[in-house]
Amino acid sequence: MTSALLRAFRPNPEISGLNWAYVLVGVADGTMLPFIPLYLLERGLSASLIGLVLAASASASLGAGLAWSYLVDRRLKPERLVVFATMAAAAVALLMFPAAGAATLAVAIVVISLVRSPLILLDPIALRKLRVTSRTDYARIRLRMSAGWAASSVASGALYQAVSMRLIPFVYAPLAAVVGLWVWRAIKPEPPAARATQDPSVRAPLHVRRIPVPMLGFLTSCLLLGVALAATQNFLVLQINVLGGGAFLVGAAAAFQALTEIPTMGYTHVLTRFLSHRVLFAIGCGIYLLTFVAWAFVSSALIAALLKLVIGVGFALTLVSAVMIANELTPSHLRATGQALTKSVMFGLAPIIGAFGGGVVYQTLGPRVMFLAATVLVAAAGVIAVIAVPAPQKVGREEPVLATSPATP
Repeated sequence: MTSALLRAFRPNPEISGLNWAYVLVGVADGTMLPFIPLYLLERGLSASLIGLVLAASASASLGAGLAWSYLVDRRLKPERLVVFATMAAAAVALLMFPAAGAATLAVAIVVISLVRSPLILLDPIALRKLRVTSRTDYARIRLRMSAGWAASSVASGALYQAVSMRLIPFVYAPLAAVVGLWVWRAIKPEPPAARATQDPSVRAPLHVRRIPVPMLGFLTSCLLLGVALAATQNFLVLQINVLGGGAFLVGAAAAFQALTEIPTMGYTHVLTRFLSHRVLFAIGCGIYLLTFVAWAFVSSALIAALLKLVIGVGFALTLVSAVMIANELTPSHLRATGQALTKSVMFGLAPIIGAFGGGVVYQTLGPRVMFLAATVLVAAAGVIAVIAVPAPQKVGREEPVLATSPATP
């Protein structure tokens, strides 16, 4: 495993700018995203209202993300949209501090989610740049975001507990701006001639634009998994606080997950020699199921946080598998749309349901009922994925990703 991780972190001059972009996004997001539920709780919002704010944020991100991906598949340059997203998020984040009431703060958080929505385009950018290499290289890039997240969330949690949660916008804003500056400098849009050099399948008749039926089934699986994740991950933060933890333990829990994501993603290329992506996705769902059961009965904040080490393995397996399954099931001229659909369902539509429903269940029926209900959803997600996604064809060697450009010819 050590050699696999060393290979994963080995510099690659062709994608070094992209590698650091993922690191910097993880560092910036780790200072804010893990702490939003606790931040809202400290500002006087109940669990159900916190769920409502998170659901509204997911709604804004969902609609905008789909719109941007549609335009990227046709004319816009995703690299420039990522720059816009980070700079706008940095500016809007500063509005969180002067927000006088809970309603104003809620609006600011929703707007941040709205302007951050183009960040989902990082994956199509990465897959496009990897179109002549092994697909497993994606996991080796994505783990860098987890590494940045791990270091950032622990340091931020310690800072917020020692000083104040009110520092969140002042820590996040400059780091988000750094991401934008880096992407502007290091990741250049491909010229039209390069974007037009694609897999022959891209030159298929343009009326073939419907998402395949297996992809629709897989999106159903992603929806169920995302609902369970939104409910459990957001309100585990409140549960840690109720059990006696604080901002530092919340940040540490986020880091624990990232620490196990990193080796799992780094080792994915080995796992895919023996197991298909749909099987790895189902295994990840099984890991979630067992952890949710444990969370339903744990009475220690530290143990609840340490269980995030297990969650990291499940998250790595499901996330990487979801990206690659979407890449395999979507026509090559709709790759950005396919990735956006997957991310928008799992991290956009599903959180609308999971955050709001999870908040209501948490407040009215208690955390145990919420965690156990999530086990049913995640079990269904794993079963549906195995049924809906076709078995991979037997090939002698893994095929490279030949065409992942988000632009149509």
